[in-house]
Amino acid sequence: MKVRIAFSAVAVLLLSLMSPPAAMSQGKADGAASKKIFNQLIEGARKEKQVYIFIMTSGSEEVAGAFKGYLRRLGLDIELKIDAAGNSFTKISQAIGETKQRIVPTFDIQFGGAHEIIHLLDVNGVRQIDNLEPLLSEIAPQALPVLNKISPGVFKGRAFTFGHWVKAIIYNPKLISQGDLPKTHKDLGQPRFKGAFALPPWTSDADASILAYDKDEALEMIKGIGKNKAATEREEAAVNRMLLGEFKFVDANQYYYTQYKAKDPNAPIGVEFFRDYTTVNEAMYFVREGARHPNVAALFVLWTLSKEGQQIFEKSAFAPNIYLPSSEGGKELMKTVAEKNIKLVSYVDNEESLKKLRWLGETNEGKEWAKAVGVAWRGR
Repeated sequence: MKVRIAFSAVAVLLLSLMSPPAAMSQGKADGAASKKIFNQLIEGARKEKQVYIFIMTSGSEEVAGAFKGYLRRLGLDIELKIDAAGNSFTKISQAIGETKQRIVPTFDIQFGGAHEIIHLLDVNGVRQIDNLEPLLSEIAPQALPVLNKISPGVFKGRAFTFGHWVKAIIYNPKLISQGDLPKTHKDLGQPRFKGAFALPPWTSDADASILAYDKDEALEMIKGIGKNKAATEREEAAVNRMLLGEFKFVDANQYYYTQYKAKDPNAPIGVEFFRDYTTVNEAMYFVREGARHPNVAALFVLWTLSKEGQQIFEKSAFAPNIYLPSSEGGKELMKTVAEKNIKLVSYVDNEESLKKLRWLGETNEGKEWAKAVGVAWRGR
């Protein structure tokens, strides 16, 4: 009996040495399959020869140049036709019209905020990228573990977050101390802040108040904010005027702080966040349904999620990503969020938030509420 047991053990050992573990064999098979799918995408792109991109204005030249370099490394000579004029809302509206009228899309690739893209999704204007996970394993493996966060819910496989626009209080520490800044959006309606700050002309931060407050309470709060503002000014111009001493602080995206500090470490600029809610807007790229050059377009969209692509966006466009591990700015931002117990809100956080976004854009009640908020935000 002992001899038989010993022989069986040796036999098992020999078989295990001769046959690789199933997991290892499967891993090699999966890798080969992913490479094949990736090569098919490359060959499809080679035949297309060009691509039309509506690209984010900030850092557009650097991003286009880096992507061109990536294509060359793949052996591709692709003509990039770029529109960096900005105004994603108008371009999304144009895309919705093209889709409804079955017109060939002007752009193969577009960017926009999740709150804008959702309406193009509703008319089937955004293309699903097939074989997504195998392609990401070849192009942007760092995105796979966080795929449900950077392409969440209804966006999954269609639109992808390359950066986050996080609202903040950008202030001049020579004019106001951090401790004297408003703690909540409601504080902005207090008499002590009258004439101290500027608001942007768009109402994304005001609309997002329904993610933290009842709609009636939110509207009253926005009325108080609008009455107290010193001016309505586009964010970049407002930050410049703040640096010159015209405003103590402005409602703007956090990346302005990073951008100005990168230019001049001694610039009189600080950053703080509201404690009642801090709005996060997802900046996304996507391939248009009916795109003339879908293979090159898919390469670009997925490349933006790679370590190389993400770091180009962070360096040239100051667009951190709070989920991709290569984003140093995203890590710093989330560290601050944890330390200060900041409440981040987003329309794509959960199904309830998404319902509120649809209520805003698709119901008469929501549209009327948003219209009233716009009037109040502008102090009328």
